[in-house]
Amino acid sequence: MSHLLYFKYKNENLDGYPLMQRFTLLHDGSDQGWQAAYLAFHIAAQLGAPLFALLVGSASDEKILARNASQVEVGGRAAGLVIETRLVTEFSVDVVEENVADSDGLFIPRRLIPNKETAVRFLEVLSCPLWIVSKEAEMNEMAVLVDGFIANKALISFTTALSHRLQQPLTGLARKDEFALATDTDKVISWLPLASFSPVEINATLNQLGASLLFLPVSKLSLVSELSTNCVVYPAG
Repeated sequence: MSHLLYFKYKNENLDGYPLMQRFTLLHDGSDQGWQAAYLAFHIAAQLGAPLFALLVGSASDEKILARNASQVEVGGRAAGLVIETRLVTEFSVDVVEENVADSDGLFIPRRLIPNKETAVRFLEVLSCPLWIVSKEAEMNEMAVLVDGFIANKALISFTTALSHRLQQPLTGLARKDEFALATDTDKVISWLPLASFSPVEINATLNQLGASLLFLPVSKLSLVSELSTNCVVYPAG
């Protein structure tokens, strides 16, 4: 059984929604790292999931690394989390893989993903949604970009589950030529048609909605660097 199928079936709840049971935070001490931490605290606390935090830094800054780890642990516990921290003195996808046994989502500052290849490698190695944080995220409106209703069925189920459990509104963004299919999806999602998936049109729509998180499939990963909001990239199924 693949990791993604395991993710689907191990988390099946009686109400039909998948559960998210364990999250990972990658924190480098930067402002984006703290923003990723605050978002991870909020999501994990709302879902009742434990959080594993990897603190990344230089061996020459061991005291700073230890201080950040202590602050993350205190913050997580203040949010009501079961939290574990670990220090690593180098950053690479392989190092993360060695330390993360299983996760239902990785929260990571955007600055640690310098290119598309790094993001793809994370998705391949961990097989879980990648929460890419670039700025403070107020949990208001959430949006999901659907690039094909059949291809993105798992993404729709995932975001519907989060919207349901977080009690946050969810708007679906679909191309006009596929918009008719939206009526066949879960009614939790309010759908908006877009003429195209250009960064300009998506940013304008997200600003209008006041959306703080955009969920999108890995097929649209290239958009992340051009969008002004925090993004959650869902792996290929």
